[in-house]
Amino acid sequence: MFALQTRMRRALLAAFLLSPFAAVAEVAARLDGASGAVVVTGLAPQDMSSALSDAEAVRLQLEDSASARGMLVSISQDGEALIVQPRFALKAGASYVLTVANETLRIALPAPEATTPRLVSFAPSQAVLPANTLRLYLHFSEPMARGQLREMVSLVTVGGTPVASPFLSLEAELWDPSQTRATLLLDPGRIKQGVGPNVSGGAPLQEGQSYRLIVSQQMRSAAGHPLGKPASVAFRVGPPERRAIDPETWEILAPAAGSQAPLTLAFDRIMDSGAALRLITLQGPGGQPVQGQITSDGGGWSMMPDSPWQAGSYRLIVDPELEDVAGNTIGAPFDAAIGTIGTQTEPVILTIEITAP
Repeated sequence: MFALQTRMRRALLAAFLLSPFAAVAEVAARLDGASGAVVVTGLAPQDMSSALSDAEAVRLQLEDSASARGMLVSISQDGEALIVQPRFALKAGASYVLTVANETLRIALPAPEATTPRLVSFAPSQAVLPANTLRLYLHFSEPMARGQLREMVSLVTVGGTPVASPFLSLEAELWDPSQTRATLLLDPGRIKQGVGPNVSGGAPLQEGQSYRLIVSQQMRSAAGHPLGKPASVAFRVGPPERRAIDPETWEILAPAAGSQAPLTLAFDRIMDSGAALRLITLQGPGGQPVQGQITSDGGGWSMMPDSPWQAGSYRLIVDPELEDVAGNTIGAPFDAAIGTIGTQTEPVILTIEITAP
């Protein structure tokens, strides 16, 4: 009899332990990568109702934040889950704390995978550059760290001999706002004829010679990741370009009215491509700016319009500040005599007729 009672008590205890009433859902939070929302599960019905009816009951903020205020969020329900949608995306690699229904939930986001930077382009992109080229541009795939160009970028002859001090030493390096494009300024004092550095050391680039620009494998991105392998660009040096720019010499290929073919300019020399993109604009027959996609490789300029060309007279407006890669402007050549003042202060305007095919 005693044994029977013992077996009954054990059976009842096992049934109680296996009962669904013994299972208590754990409150948890996770980030949904697709929507950027924080998904909270395991809330009791009354806590879910409280969170949906009172926005103050939910607070999302950076871990260890000194502010008592949470981020701006919207609250909704998806089945048995509470959806907390931040107004601004949460940052990879950061940790957040979500407070809801007296629960404090930590959400740690994984850091982004390390991305190896690459040298994606070099300008001027032409194979032959003028001997008095003033600027070179390096474009990287990732934002790069400042303060390393002097040590990580070198210019050598085709035989591997380093060119001594080719670049102007500046206290602040020349990067665009995204820190993906660096400007290398060849020493103007060595380029401009007749001044001391040019007389004593000559120009960094010599006509008829071939060179390689080398970026060290140790050059690092702003996130601290190195290139991993050296990158180099080879080019030859041709005669210097010492003439002022004359837009009247450009070749213009006008598209047909009704089409969206590009309007194209072919320059008579290599222009500074960045300057060409900024300082050459186009007005339509009514005087309105023409909107479209503008490209330039330094050897030319083109515009692909957003809407078909209309028949009529267009005005190509060239800002007098436009420069070629040797620093020549419309007003004067770079090697103008000391004291010379450029006479071109107004834009040069070229008329382009677009007609029906």
